[in-house]
Amino acid sequence: MVELIRMKLNYPSVFNDLTRKEMKGLLYYLYSNKELNLTKFSNATIRSNYIYLAELYLPPKEAVLNYIDNGFTKPPREAHVILIRGGDSKPNVLEIVVGPLPFPNGYRLVPYRPQPIPFFQRPITSIENISQKLKERINKEFGKALHDLYGGTFITCHNKCLDVAISVQVPITKLDGKRFYWYTFYQNFEYSILRPIDFEVYVETRFENFKILKIWFYGRIFETWNKVRNFYRRNKLFFNKIPFPRESMNIPLTMKRRGKPPFSKPLRNPSQISPDGKRYNIKGRKVTYMFWEFDIGMSIITGPRLFDIRFQGQRIVYEISLQELASFYSGYKPTEQNFRFFDSRFLLGLRAKYLMHGVDCPNDATYMSTYFLDGSSEIPVYNSRAFCVFELNTGLPLRRHHGYSSTSSHRFYEGMVSVVLTVRTIITVFNYDYIIDFIFYPTGGIEVKVTVSGVIIAAYHGRKNPYGFEISKHLMGLIHQHLFHFKVDMDIKGKYNRFETIDIENDAVSSPSYTNSDSNIQQLKFARKLKETEKEAAYKHNFKQPKNLVISNNYIKDKFGNTPGYRIVNKGMTYNIYPPGTRYEPGITWSRYQVAVTRRKDNEPGSSSIYQTNKPDEPVVRFQDFIDDDENIVDKDIVAWLTMGFYHIPVKEDLPVTHTTGESLSFFLLPFNYFDENPAMASRNAIRIDPIDIEGKTKSLKVERYGVVDDINCIPPKYNYEQLMKRNPCLVVECLDSEKNNRVKSHVFQEFRWQ
Repeated sequence: MVELIRMKLNYPSVFNDLTRKEMKGLLYYLYSNKELNLTKFSNATIRSNYIYLAELYLPPKEAVLNYIDNGFTKPPREAHVILIRGGDSKPNVLEIVVGPLPFPNGYRLVPYRPQPIPFFQRPITSIENISQKLKERINKEFGKALHDLYGGTFITCHNKCLDVAISVQVPITKLDGKRFYWYTFYQNFEYSILRPIDFEVYVETRFENFKILKIWFYGRIFETWNKVRNFYRRNKLFFNKIPFPRESMNIPLTMKRRGKPPFSKPLRNPSQISPDGKRYNIKGRKVTYMFWEFDIGMSIITGPRLFDIRFQGQRIVYEISLQELASFYSGYKPTEQNFRFFDSRFLLGLRAKYLMHGVDCPNDATYMSTYFLDGSSEIPVYNSRAFCVFELNTGLPLRRHHGYSSTSSHRFYEGMVSVVLTVRTIITVFNYDYIIDFIFYPTGGIEVKVTVSGVIIAAYHGRKNPYGFEISKHLMGLIHQHLFHFKVDMDIKGKYNRFETIDIENDAVSSPSYTNSDSNIQQLKFARKLKETEKEAAYKHNFKQPKNLVISNNYIKDKFGNTPGYRIVNKGMTYNIYPPGTRYEPGITWSRYQVAVTRRKDNEPGSSSIYQTNKPDEPVVRFQDFIDDDENIVDKDIVAWLTMGFYHIPVKEDLPVTHTTGESLSFFLLPFNYFDENPAMASRNAIRIDPIDIEGKTKSLKVERYGVVDDINCIPPKYNYEQLMKRNPCLVVECLDSEKNNRVKSHVFQEFRWQ
């Protein structure tokens, strides 16, 4: 009874995302505060003050550790709120901390942001969407020609519609409110992004007003509509026409099965079962599994984050969090040259939903939900399947050894299969799907993996170029680079750690076997190199200088003099070829390093921001600043920042959708003299086989399974997920409101609707 009361008093935890009750109280406070002068999103204009988003504001780390380790008072729960204030005398963006929750009574400015943020750096919302007006203008000026070439129209098009594909902001932003965009267009038919047309427009916007400055058509740029119309009339007989697609099961570029199947008869896949039930436990946001325990969170901006990761009761990591998903494209058309995406501005956490049972996650996975306060919905949003948690038999031995010698006492077999716990979320940002896994091993190791699937951004192939192959008729995929950035706040036996490299070097020693010879023996040695400052700890990989990267605690030593540590292994390293300081590069200065280690500061919580696109030469968050102050990091609270990525040149096999094979990148956190021996030796899920010898002959075997039953006769449980989906389709698709003919989030809690 005492334990139940304690849990109730401490709920929600310091790491828990905002609860429904807290969001309700937060909204009431914000809309009641006359000083903020907020308008509900549905009634807002560009000249209004309105809520952009709200999420948990993480308390200072010291206060959290004092609470969970030393029994101090629990830090107050607070919300991080971003307000777009177009209604102020000097419009701006304001980031505030509101609390205490669930009944706030005040707010203060977010301390790590330059406040207020200039209005021209605001994130764009649907309030400023000009797509419909733009289509009406284009349809009036050039609609007949586009219908002739591509078989569709922008207005009253029924099932043959041309539509806006992608708008990309050009990095020219003026203080008078002007912004500049290139818009691309497509035939709106599955899958539309793979059906681009050779037509683009360059648009200047100033708040709710816009004008078209340039038109790209058929491989050239025109300054006026008259010029593009005249060009079309003179050359209309020579243009390539692309008929609008018709419905068909076998039409190219759709994601419907076609072709000869590998099995003539439909056969089910193998299925994993848990014969003794689930071996992990979830209470609220805390997961316990074997020797592991940790808290799961989801930032509406940056996506998944794990806190207070412990093994055998000892904290190893305070925080692992995704910081940014970025992609950079190239091409010969204006839009392609400006395709630079910082995906956190699309709110990554909001896009982690609709996990498909049996495909995205195994049949026996457990799902975890998330709650968000996205200003555009005006009411808290609930994503019922943002995470899945499951055990996975990898089908690979975690360890194994077979002693062969028949004359030795070491004739045995010992092995253990690798079974891991996986926490998964999948973030879909427009065309790409990012599968993000946090994987926990019985060895005390952690793997963080990103796997990519989805649809390539395609472009109209008008001529040969070095930016992409023609992979379908008039279709090319653009060369691009994916970049992923993570924060890893490690606490090895306490928060005061150091970073060193174990450099592997050549060692030439004289040979004792050849006393009269000058020949040397070439061998390896290692040298420990302590990194004392942040600039020294900014690691750029060099194959000629192999090394291990280790974070350790120098205050603790074992009986051999070793310090406990964890090794960082980045298996997803990439090289960013963009010259430093050019165009968008200042916003991704973290990509200069495969690993960087800095002193932890509460005012440096993340490496990116939702404002990076708008003025890329002066980003609101410049990661290089974390390094340039060059603070001492020896025996301090330090953070590792890891960059992974790859270059992608789309080929025909990327159609219609990129498969995951070969598209995974990982980094590992592995024990380095941390344990006395591998902790997985404690597992009962191992097998030891010894021969039974009698009078010099092998008669039988002794098989030791440590009490685990080998006999498995389980029948996988029946899953009626298909029926569940049909009853509640909003589990897997974005639903439509038939009355309003609008997309709605059916999982939004209606009791929070503000009257």
